[in-house]
Amino acid sequence: MRMRNLFAIFLLLGVVLGTSSPTMAAEAILKDYNAVIVKDLEVPSGSPAPESTGMLMAEKAVYQIKRYNEKYGLFETIAKEGGKAGKEIAGKKVLIIKGEVKEYAPPSVGKRIGHSFIPEVGGHLGSASFAAHYKFIDKESGNVIYETDLRTLSTGANDTVEYAMDRNGEALAKYVVKFKGK
Repeated sequence: MRMRNLFAIFLLLGVVLGTSSPTMAAEAILKDYNAVIVKDLEVPSGSPAPESTGMLMAEKAVYQIKRYNEKYGLFETIAKEGGKAGKEIAGKKVLIIKGEVKEYAPPSVGKRIGHSFIPEVGGHLGSASFAAHYKFIDKESGNVIYETDLRTLSTGANDTVEYAMDRNGEALAKYVVKFKGK
C-alpha cells in the first residue's frame, strides 16, 4: 500500500513538472523580426573541419530556412552575409544567426560496424556527425537573444558529413520556426 502511494506521488509530480516546461519553451521570441542574415560559421584552428565548412554550413542553413519560409511565411528577407540583401533589409528588424563549428567527424568503418550490432536500428545509423553552437542576435542592439548547440548524425546510405550538415541546417530551421511562433 505504501509503495502505491509513493508511486502515485511520483506520477503526479512527473505530470505537473512535465506539463509546465513545454509551455515556457514555446515562447515566440523571434516574432517581430522581418529579415534574417546567416553569417559564415567560425571554424576553430586545430579543428578537423576544412575552413570552407563555415561557409558551406551557412549556405545550408539559408537553404533550409528558405525552404521552411515557403511553407510558414517566416521572414520577408533571408540571406547569407555578404549577399545581395543589403538594400532589401533597410528599415527592417533584422535577426543575425552566427555560429561556431564544434564537431566535424567523417564516417568511420569502426563506428559503422558498431552500429550494426544495435537491434532494430543498426542498419539505419550513420557514423558521420556534425555539431555547431549557434547564437541568435538582434542586429540593432547586438544582444544575444538565444543560444543553442545542435548535433546531428548522418543516416544509413547517406553516411557523409555533408548530409549531417544538411540535417543540422534543417534542425536550425526548425528552431527558427518554433521561436517565430509558427
